[in-house]
Parts: sequence; C-alpha cells; structure tokens
Amino acid sequence: MTSLARRLVVYFVFLAVVPLFAGFLGFTALIERSEQNRVDSGLQASLRATLATYEDELLGAQKNAERLARTSAFQQAVARRNRPVLSAFVTDLPGSRVVIGSLRIGKTYPYAGERRVQFVGVKKSVGELIVSVPLNSTYLRNLGTMAGVASNEKLLLARGNYVLNAKSGAGARAKLNRDGIGRVRLDGEDYRILVSHPVTTRGSVGFALATPQARVTDAVFQLELRVLFVLLGFLVLMGTIAFFEGRVIVRSVGELARATRAIARGQLHKRVPVRGRDEFASLAVAFNEMAEQLETRVQELEQERQRLREATLLFSEGLGVSHDAVQLLRVVVESAVEATRAVGGVITGPSGERFVAGEPEKGTEQSEWSLRAGREDLGTLILYGDRFGEEELELVALLCGHAAAALDNARLHRIVERQALVDGLTGLANRRRSEAALDEEIVRASRLGGELTLAILDIDHFKEVNDHYGHAAGDVVLKELALILNQSLREIDTAGRWGGEEFALVLPGTDTAGGARLCERIRQTLARRLIPIENGMTISITASFGVAGFQRAGSREQLLAAADEALYRAKRAGRNRVEYAD
Repeated sequence: MTSLARRLVVYFVFLAVVPLFAGFLGFTALIERSEQNRVDSGLQASLRATLATYEDELLGAQKNAERLARTSAFQQAVARRNRPVLSAFVTDLPGSRVVIGSLRIGKTYPYAGERRVQFVGVKKSVGELIVSVPLNSTYLRNLGTMAGVASNEKLLLARGNYVLNAKSGAGARAKLNRDGIGRVRLDGEDYRILVSHPVTTRGSVGFALATPQARVTDAVFQLELRVLFVLLGFLVLMGTIAFFEGRVIVRSVGELARATRAIARGQLHKRVPVRGRDEFASLAVAFNEMAEQLETRVQELEQERQRLREATLLFSEGLGVSHDAVQLLRVVVESAVEATRAVGGVITGPSGERFVAGEPEKGTEQSEWSLRAGREDLGTLILYGDRFGEEELELVALLCGHAAAALDNARLHRIVERQALVDGLTGLANRRRSEAALDEEIVRASRLGGELTLAILDIDHFKEVNDHYGHAAGDVVLKELALILNQSLREIDTAGRWGGEEFALVLPGTDTAGGARLCERIRQTLARRLIPIENGMTISITASFGVAGFQRAGSREQLLAAADEALYRAKRAGRNRVEYAD
C-alpha cells in the first residue's frame, strides 16, 4: 500500500475517532442523566403516593373525630368537664386528645400530623378535639406498604435537608437541589433521596424517600459498556472500509497522473481507462473529453464574453430579491467593474456607506451613475477606466436600473420588518417578537442550561388614567414606562409590550431572585417618576410585577402561567409590588 493510501486510512480513522469519542462522552452524560431522571421519577411517584396515603389517614382520623364530637354523650362530658368519661373517649379514639381551657386529656407526639375539631358553645368555642397520626418507625413501615413503596426504597422523615431517624431523631444532612432531590450518606452507604414539604403540625417534618445510589451507578455502567462495544465495532468497520477505498483511490489517481504527463508531452491520443460509474469514472470521462476538445478551445474563448454578459444580466436581475442593502452596494460596484472591465469603481450609499472595487486611482476616465427609484436617491456609482464603449455604458445602465430596484426593495423590506416586530407606540418589541425571543431563550436554556426569568408587569389603575385624563395621557404613560424599561435592561434582555398596559421582560442568564430585584428597581423608579401630561399637569403611576424562573423540564405555557399567577397575586395583595412564583 502506498503512502497516499496509508494517509487516507489514517485520516479516515482519525476523522472517525474524534466524533466517536465525542459521541461516547455525550452518550455517557446522556445515559447518566437519563438513568438518574428515571430513578428520580420513580421516587417522585412513590412520594406522591405516600403523601396521598398519609393525607387519607389524616382525613379518616378527622372524620372519626367529627363523628365523636357530634355524639350527645361526648358533648355532655365536655359540658361537665368529666375527665374520666373524656379519658375513655380518648382511649377509644387512638391518637386523640381533648383541650378544654386548662383541661388537657390525651398524649402528644413528637412528629405527627393533626386535625382539630372545635366544640362550640352558645356564643364561642369552648374547646378542641385534636386527632393525630403519629410518624414513628412502625407507622412508616406500614405507610410504605400501603403506599406501594418499592422494596429497594426507604421511607424516612426529614426536617429541611436533615434526614431523621424516626426512633432516635438522629440522622444525616443531605445535599439537595431546589426541587428537594439530592444525595445523602446513611449507615456508610450513599443514597439518592427525595424530600417532601413538611406534612406534620408537630415537629415540622416531611417525608424523605431514599434509594441506593448504586442503582444508578450499576445501570449507567452497563449501558456505557454496551455503547463502547458498539462504537469500537463501528471504528473497526470504518478502518476496513478506508483500507479498501484507499487502494481504489490510489489506483485511479495513478492512472490519471500518467495520462496527464502524456498529454503534457504532446501525446494527445492518450486516454484514461473508465471503470464503473463513480466520481473517478466521471473524472476520467471529463479528462478524455478535455483532450478531445483542445483544438476547439479558441472558439469557446470567443463565446466566453457573450456568456459573461448573459451571466451578468441574470445576476443583476437576481439583485431584486435581495434585502441586504449593504451587501447589495458591494455586489453592484464589483459587478459593474467586472462587466465593463474598468480598473476600479466607487459606490456611495444613501447613508454614507462607501465601497471601493479595483484600483480607481489608475483610471484616466470616469463615468458617474445615480441610483434612483422614483424620488428616492439610493446612491451614486462612479467607474474608472481608460475608455468606456457604448456597449459597456449600456450594460452599466441596465445594471444600475436593477440595482436601484433591489436597493428600494431592501429599504421597503426593512420598514415592513420593523413594523412587524416593533410596537408602534412604545418602540418596544411587540407581542410576536416577545414570544419569539422567549421561545429562543427557552430552547437555549433547555439545551445549554443556565438561568432564564420571565417578568410580566401591569400598570395599576391604567383605565382610570384614560378615563380622567384621556387616551393621549395614557399613551404618554406607556411611552414613559417604555423609556424606563430601556434604561434599566441589558442588551441581551428583551422588553416587549404584551398587550394594552401589560409588558413582558425576558431576562436570560438571570435567576428568579435577580429578576425580582431588577423589577423592584423598575417599580421604585416608576413610582417616583412624575409624568408630565397636557396643561402642565403631572401624574404618577405604579405597576405590579409577576416574576417566574424557567425550569429545564418545563415549557413556555408553564412559565407564562407561573408569571401570570405571581402577577395576580401581586394585584390581590394591594398592587405596586413584586411577587415571584414559588
């Protein structure tokens, strides 16, 4: 095998190894994340079942307490404060206790969910019947069985990020994310753990569901091993294909090189063997045709000028579909210089843009052309050369006509594009552009990670401004708020008019707390601003803000719903405030 074939094999294998290695790393991360998500989903399902079962237990205990409280015997014992009778009732209803003023009958538990039933006298409440569902080790085992918790999962108690032992109260501190999922080390073994919100009235503890971390590690290792074997198989297959393809390529290139040397020595009868129908066969056919057409090359050179003219005309007609005015100016001056064989050219755009082609300073004659479309002056083209014939000037006139039409189309396109994406009153992004920016940032946050926050703000009592001062004053208020938003946001942020007096802020790279701080600054600035309206009057306005952070597993609809809910919460709480979603 020659050196070229060896290099082809090495290059081919190298080009295969790099993406395969990168793909293996990507698959490894994807497999680990997928397996971890699968385990987390199982923990979440089991924890939801546990919470539902426990809530059913509490509800059942409450119903038993309500039935007991309605019995006449119990009510008489309460009215007389008959401790023996009340103690008997408490004994018959496990986990219950009675509180009547200073009289307390029954047992309290360190960790328990409670439900209260009040005894109402003639005018006021006289006491309570409290039922508890205590959380101890025995009950946790029974609760896990009732909720269908898997055998490889442990049901524990947790206070915040501290996992408790139901008997002793001791435990270990877990490392949790904001979703309550993380890792903890118990009895010398690592566990994947999911912690719920507090479910007890006493002790403020919640449930924690743990499963051995080895479940994830073992599954990931097995999948990685399979992927590695598959990739190695692909690598061997690619190396084999490269070896045989290299031999074919070297043979074809050698034949072509020998034929080329023969043509260079004047042996025009030499031809390249044509084998198959691949690209090398096409190259051999083309080479043979080239040798046969050497004698007719002069005639083809004569026809080249006509083909150049036709290509230039077609190119100038194609300018009409372009919308980039800057690129159009560059293409026009370069095409004009090429078509007329000028030594150089200069074109100046309507905003002072200037492009130079060739070497204008070497020309002894110049030809100036104005690019106009109707009453619009779209630029000036000056060509420099030794002499311009009638044919060249006719070609430039045709080119300038098409160029002016293309530049006018680009100008109109910019106007229409701006109208389609910008709110005409405030100058901010309109609803369509805001939604597009939000979708782009959601895709980026989902794929690459990072924070993303959406804030929706609404001007408080905006209808009263329109009713008392007129819609012109309302427009001034909207413009003033848009000015404040533009002054407060970064270049990467997007502020848009969501509709009416409602605005949206898309804040990439910002968490919920940071977004809330930014909205608070905007709220304070707006509240302090005195907005001048007609007749020298000034008014002040306030706004309510709803802030929500994007979760990678969420969607645009969920993010909008969270921000809207926070905004409604701000309005219900009195307006002129910032609220953010949990």
